[in-house]
Amino acid sequence: MLITLNNLKTFIETFIKDGRSVVGPVKEDNYSLYKPLKSFDEVNLSLIYPTKSTKEYFFADNESILTYSWTEKNKINITDPKDPEGVVIFGVRPCEAVSYPIMDKVFTWDYNDEFYLKRREKNIIISVACEKCDEFCFCTSVGITPQTTEGSDIFLQKTLEGNYSVQVLTEKGKTLLTSLSSFIEDRDEKPIDYKGPDKKFDITQIRSWLESHWDEHPIWAKITLPCIGCGVCTYLCPTCHCFDIVDEGNLKDGCRCKNWDACQFAMFTVHASGHNPRDTQSKRFRQRVAHKFDYYPDKFGRTLCVGCGRCIRHCPTDMSLLNVLITIDKPIIKLLNR
Repeated sequence: MLITLNNLKTFIETFIKDGRSVVGPVKEDNYSLYKPLKSFDEVNLSLIYPTKSTKEYFFADNESILTYSWTEKNKINITDPKDPEGVVIFGVRPCEAVSYPIMDKVFTWDYNDEFYLKRREKNIIISVACEKCDEFCFCTSVGITPQTTEGSDIFLQKTLEGNYSVQVLTEKGKTLLTSLSSFIEDRDEKPIDYKGPDKKFDITQIRSWLESHWDEHPIWAKITLPCIGCGVCTYLCPTCHCFDIVDEGNLKDGCRCKNWDACQFAMFTVHASGHNPRDTQSKRFRQRVAHKFDYYPDKFGRTLCVGCGRCIRHCPTDMSLLNVLITIDKPIIKLLNR
């Protein structure tokens, strides 16, 4: 199946005019993000990745779990939040689409997080294959390619003629496409077969090294020296999922809120006694690397990293997770640990 560029524009515009919430990649000055579209003309598919991921449309950065208020008769009224509205998310890159099934595992592990799952059920993902990368991309090193379709409902791949081949992957995608089938042509064109970035490290070796070096190895202090614990890497990451729950309000009313948190913050693991088992930034960064590449895979069978490179592009101190992984995978490290 095929959709021309003009028909793709009309396809998306139809949803917008029908009142559907459509989110897409938009560039604003030196910043880029996924945001609700007013027109297809706002979409910028030349972006390798927007600065922010689509994570907030599944796992909100701040949301009310419940609200409360006192009545005149000194009784408490508790109100549950309204169910979230579903959105069509267009222009997602393959590595980001993969993040959704990865996140599913943690949000359905020992408890079904309804806040996440309701959005997951209602949101529709239209992803577009990559045609280029930059020096920060490393998707192929974590087992993903520019044509990976996992996590997408509809997958588009640009053809040599400038149109898009269409793959329908889920029932949600099928229902969406059926409603606008007149825009789809039953013919094929040769897609652009982009191979993606070269493989930069051996993920099996990374995990093996981490399993035997969850300790005070001197390499951690050295490679994490630039880290200032700002949390940018965790907030921009499509798969980081730490959160805190706090009560906000007064004696009359308030809410119980769920907010993003980050393992890179110094207060993240402080105990009530004042003891902090991760009292240095090297320990906190070690935790982040081991979580993504060792014990998340051990528990869920998936690497908690998609190689999008956001944590590297936007780090204020040029701290590079990729360089850390390459360093761990270097032969010199293997020789030192014989």
